[in-house]
Amino acid sequence: MIVHAFIEARSCERFRLLSKRLPQTVRDLYEQLERSEARHFEMYLDFAAREFDAEEIAERLEIIATREGELATSVDHELRFHSGPPA
Repeated sequence: MIVHAFIEARSCERFRLLSKRLPQTVRDLYEQLERSEARHFEMYLDFAAREFDAEEIAERLEIIATREGELATSVDHELRFHSGPPA
């Protein structure tokens, strides 16, 4: 559930960044998509909270966020990750 929450959070961030640079004709759509992804992020964390205590969720969030940051900023020689500097 935590990985799914991260996926939704990153989508939310992308829609927010994109919406600021789009024409008004499509900006509203991207802003709505941003809000939707934010709700999905919260929904997945709520699902996790049904099964695990808050401390365990926080620990796992930290571990996953750290690893995601490493992957997003490191060179990917096989181009398997959508971010990071090109090899």
